Amino acid sequence: MKQTDVARKENRLMAGTLFAFFVSGAASLALGSLIPFLRETYQLSYDFAGMLLSLQSVGNLAAIVLMGYLPALLGRRKSVALTAVWMGAAYLLFTTGIGGALLLPAACLMTGISKGGNANFSNTMMSTLPGKKAAVGYNLLHGAYAAGALLSPLAIIASTRRSAEGWRYMTAGLLALCVIQMAVYLRVPLPPEDRKRSVKTVDYGFLRNSAFWLASAILFCYISTEYAITGWMVTYFQDVGVLAANLSQLMSSLLWVVMFAGRMIGAAIVGKVSRRLLLVADGVGLLACFLLVFFSRSQAPVFAGIMGVGLFMATIYPSALALGTDSVRGNDLGVSTMILAGSIGGIVTPAAVGVVAERAGIHAGMGVVVLMTVLLLLTVLASLLFHEKTEESIC
Repeated sequence: MKQTDVARKENRLMAGTLFAFFVSGAASLALGSLIPFLRETYQLSYDFAGMLLSLQSVGNLAAIVLMGYLPALLGRRKSVALTAVWMGAAYLLFTTGIGGALLLPAACLMTGISKGGNANFSNTMMSTLPGKKAAVGYNLLHGAYAAGALLSPLAIIASTRRSAEGWRYMTAGLLALCVIQMAVYLRVPLPPEDRKRSVKTVDYGFLRNSAFWLASAILFCYISTEYAITGWMVTYFQDVGVLAANLSQLMSSLLWVVMFAGRMIGAAIVGKVSRRLLLVADGVGLLACFLLVFFSRSQAPVFAGIMGVGLFMATIYPSALALGTDSVRGNDLGVSTMILAGSIGGIVTPAAVGVVAERAGIHAGMGVVVLMTVLLLLTVLASLLFHEKTEESIC
């Protein structure tokens, strides 16, 4: 195959994956915005609503584990189609109201299954791209996800402006996007796969690679930090009285806007700035900016701190994935395991914040996040030192 044909297939793969992950971001993150409307429509308790959110995380984890093995049995296209279809099924239930509150838990579990399947497939596809293109792809990929996460809350605000029941128009729109996403998965060109489809053919070699474990540790600390910040930020600002309720809600949107911009900047500077030095700068900057937020008691430094947190968080995840790419390139199970490490952090740390906050107050609870930002910086520095020693031994 000619080089131009190879590049064209890679570009089509990248474009299709970016669109699919944009849809995943819009549909997955919309659940948080939909909860108030679901509670009002079906008269749900806070406990039940909390269970719905948890079920998405459960489905996400289950799909990430399954997607490490399904491609070896069914192939990548069938595997991602098998998981992605459930997002459409979930939004069909949300839009039509079939089954009422009885089927809401199933629908939320479905969104998580689809979210995990989309994440594993998309990150694996970017890992198959050559060098610099893979690094650019990771940044664009997570930028696309951030764009979807940004637009879905705005869409629900627009759809409910005239009527509280307008949220169903928004879910219908997301249902249509999910159908288009399935069509993209069925048409997008995929890289060659091993024809011997069996769990016995799965390559576990990445487990002996130190770069894999260091990248996984960075992802664990990063997702722990991101989920704890995004999950508790609004509550923290309101409870400590730093910001009014409306401004506290605005902080979430501000964070995602800056993260999206940061990921676009990250894609533009790939190859111009060392990935390792960028991670160190991100780790130091994130710690400094979160400490500013943590100790601030007035609006201006909180705004500045949140913008800094979003900017420095933006390129950590894609950079860490790119750092571990050589150890898991094209390996569905390897990518799945790396993502799983991060997902575990995203469950454990927000819960730890809640436990500490219940006993010692929300400010003490957010101290857990400070600890995680310190651990994140330490894992980044450990990764940097490891790679320097590896290069010296090679020389």
